[in-house]
Formats: sequence, C-alpha cells, structure tokens
Amino acid sequence: MNLKEKITIENDIVKYEIKAQYNEELTGDEELEIETLHDYTRKIRFSDIDFTANVTIHNGTPSVTEEDISESVVEVSLGKVSEKEYILDENLNIIFAIDSRRITDAEINNVLNSKPLVSQAKIAVFQSKIKEKIKDLLAAARNEDNDFEKESEIIL
Repeated sequence: MNLKEKITIENDIVKYEIKAQYNEELTGDEELEIETLHDYTRKIRFSDIDFTANVTIHNGTPSVTEEDISESVVEVSLGKVSEKEYILDENLNIIFAIDSRRITDAEINNVLNSKPLVSQAKIAVFQSKIKEKIKDLLAAARNEDNDFEKESEIIL
C-alpha cells in the first residue's frame, strides 16, 4: 500500500496526516491489493490502539524508540484519544493534531523540556502506532487472500 505522510506545525498546532496514495493508472499489484482490501474489510479503530511509547530526542527531534526508560528516554502517552475509525482502503485519510497550548506543565520533563517538544513527541507516538496498526491489518488481509474466488464455465 502506498502511503503519503505529512507533518505540519502552524499556530502551535502539530498536525499529522497519513493517506493512501496511488497514481491514476494502477499497476496489477495495486489493483489486487485494493481488491483484497475490499474483499476483507479492515478498520483502523483508535480504541484498539495503545498510543503509548518510549521517546527520545534524536538530533533535536522527538522519535519513538525501543530503548528502556532512562535519563534520555521517557514514556509518552496520548491518553484518551477520540473513538474514531477508518476503513483501510485506497481512500484512507487520517488526520490527527495536537495543540501545544493544551499541553500541561506536568507533561514537561528533562527530555521533553517544552510544550512544543511534548506535542511533537505525541505526534511521533501517534505516527508510529498508526503505521504499526496499518501494517498489521494489511498483513492480516493479505494472509486471508487466496485464489478461491473465481469464475468459470462448466458443462454437466
């Protein structure tokens, strides 16, 4: 599946967008993939995702890491995320935003030492977790696909 990601910051709001992107002329593999996604409908439900991950600062930018919590790694959680769901298909378009002005002082720490960094870290967690979920759902749909569906003529 071809996806396009975009992260923007404007007026203290960090916005992440991920959407399916295909050329007007689909390849044979792309057509099969879209057909599979239609045959085996998968939904991305925010309520099914634990938006919690460890984050570190890499070259001044927050990034999700597998490292354990330490002086340079902190756990970041989005807390309660609105109960949205999206169908995984060629029309996928998910937009998620964090307003830095709504970050509480309690969320600031030695690693994420400003509200803008905390909001960027939360977007990094969202980005990581949503891509992981999409990957899992695509794998499940691909595993269910086989050549059972067919059309043929028979004479009895």
